[in-house]
Amino acid sequence: MKKILLIEDNPQLLKNKIEELRTNFTHSIDTVENFAQLQDYLTKNKENVFIALLDYFLEGAMEGQGVDLLLEHNIPTIVYTQEYSTEIREILLDKCVLEYLIKKPNSDLLYSTRLIERVYKNNFIKALIVDGSESFRNKLAGNLQQFGLESLQSSDAKTTLELLKTHSDIQVVLIDLDISGDIQGVELVEDIREHFPSTMLGVLGMTPHGYNSQLSIEFLKKGANDFITKPFVKEQLNLRIMQVLEMLDTIQEKSIEATIDPLTQLKNRRALEVESKVMIQSALIENSPLSVAMIDIDNFKVVNDTFGHDVGDDVLKLISKVLKSNFRKKDLIVRNGGEEFCVVLDDLTLEKSIDIFEKLIKKIESTPYEKDGVVINITVSIGLFHGIKNDIKSMLSLADKNLYVAKENGRNKLVS
Repeated sequence: MKKILLIEDNPQLLKNKIEELRTNFTHSIDTVENFAQLQDYLTKNKENVFIALLDYFLEGAMEGQGVDLLLEHNIPTIVYTQEYSTEIREILLDKCVLEYLIKKPNSDLLYSTRLIERVYKNNFIKALIVDGSESFRNKLAGNLQQFGLESLQSSDAKTTLELLKTHSDIQVVLIDLDISGDIQGVELVEDIREHFPSTMLGVLGMTPHGYNSQLSIEFLKKGANDFITKPFVKEQLNLRIMQVLEMLDTIQEKSIEATIDPLTQLKNRRALEVESKVMIQSALIENSPLSVAMIDIDNFKVVNDTFGHDVGDDVLKLISKVLKSNFRKKDLIVRNGGEEFCVVLDDLTLEKSIDIFEKLIKKIESTPYEKDGVVINITVSIGLFHGIKNDIKSMLSLADKNLYVAKENGRNKLVS
């Protein structure tokens, strides 16, 4: 994990800031106390830093020299001074630093915490700038780089849509009203929303100063999350982008929570319904079978009745761990409910599928539950369907029939 670099020559302030950061972040924190140390550190470690927090008046440096050095290395930088200075703020904004804040304890703590976390997350996504002016695109790309955002550029609608389809890591698009080609930015927003809903992609409209305010409203009506008027203050741009991306983060987190079983951390039935549709469509196109297995823990009720539900939960977690370690990343592994699991595999022959699940049965049989002197031997029964149907429900039903046969014929076995 990349680190936070803290640059401060006052020992007490350095200590206070470290405590503040460690309270709010799990990231490692490196510290330097003067300009010479900063030069040496960046020579050896600049690739490991995702953000720097800098004392503007740094020991051993001329005023602003520390800022220039960090910007030369393209490191997003928050600059601090003891007292607020309008003059310094203007200098720093002109240099395109990320933010200018005051050193007072807990000053702007909530905002700085959000900002640092946002810069870290921005390392894993991209922005797309859509504007008819190359010089403006390049300037904005430089601003976004200080926000930790790598950006792609486009001047027209066709290129924009192509980039969005080929770069799934683009999470925010900044679109100017005036773009090259036959359509304006407002119309492009509408085209984007036909393919990329607001739950997947943030869109920020940009309108030149002096344009009718109705254009901003049109951006929002067509599906933009927000808009900003040129020329804009850098902090305002960062805040608007941050709000859009935080909204997407929240939606994605809720979406993940809705498809994950909280006990086992496997996917749940909702995820099975959604993700199996994609696998089925692909299998139908390629005329390739799927392997759908229903897996049931044998005599699980006895475990709960004898040892209690806490032990039963531990057994479910153990089986889940075995399942995760025995299948490919692309395979769909689901807790179907209770003591029942489902696995969907593609690109396998029936013989290979049978071999995989028979090995799984042996693996589980040789992995007893052991805790606090309690030892429980675990076995599972598996019903396997190999083929292709138009929906997952039909395939689960056929796999479930085979599971019933496995249970009726002594358990701890596979029926296909």
